[in-house]
Amino acid sequence: MIKKICVNHAVTYEYPPDGGTIPIIDPYDGCSVGCPYCFQLEDENWNLDLKVKLNIAEVLQQEVSSWSKTEPVYIGSRCDPYMGIERKYELTRKCLMEIHKLNLKCMLTTKSGSRLIFRDLDIIQAMGDQFTLLLGLSNLNQLTKVDDMSVLGNIQTANELHRIGIQVWVFITPVLPGITDVDAMIHALDDDIQVFLDKVRIKPGTRPALALESYIGRRYPHLVTTYHDIIYNGRDIYYESMKEKWSKHKRIRFVFE
Repeated sequence: MIKKICVNHAVTYEYPPDGGTIPIIDPYDGCSVGCPYCFQLEDENWNLDLKVKLNIAEVLQQEVSSWSKTEPVYIGSRCDPYMGIERKYELTRKCLMEIHKLNLKCMLTTKSGSRLIFRDLDIIQAMGDQFTLLLGLSNLNQLTKVDDMSVLGNIQTANELHRIGIQVWVFITPVLPGITDVDAMIHALDDDIQVFLDKVRIKPGTRPALALESYIGRRYPHLVTTYHDIIYNGRDIYYESMKEKWSKHKRIRFVFE
């Protein structure tokens, strides 16, 4: 169900495993992409509804008017900024407009596969090197439909945007053994696009663990043992092999390693 709400604050904070602090702007609360490994699933109340923050752009303008020009703000964590409802409400676009007016650095995370980002090229191109797109490739809705990584929607988007001068970093996070072909993905991307990788980081018995196990059991039953090993024994042979192969390449980085 979609719920329209008003908010008092536009910026929240997250604390990643490296001990940092990340300022987050979520134009929506909830996500329609449906990743079974999403860490937000640990919150049992998350995603029961898709909340539309009608006044977020106005609140954002006030809240970050004196924001440091050297510290980036991040768009997208408890939502995907370019999921389907953005077509109607345009809250991501409105937030980008406010950030651009203040000449702030912005990093926007999406993996939805939507082409909506091209709608906002007028703003994004005007932001220049103040804007970075963090584009996720572990979109299971896309990955189940193609075998050739060169036609994967988000890889095509990454290459298209990169070729017109948008700064794009791609994330294979998490690396999903038997599903995300890391070698093929890297080779399908333009040579100077930065690539970030991370392993499946899920605690046994949690809601994300149960969701991922259920998904693998339904869609990839031949991988059940592999994912049981990852979740319960911390053994990820494929990820370790990719780390050994790619860790010395300058364009490839391993998150939290």
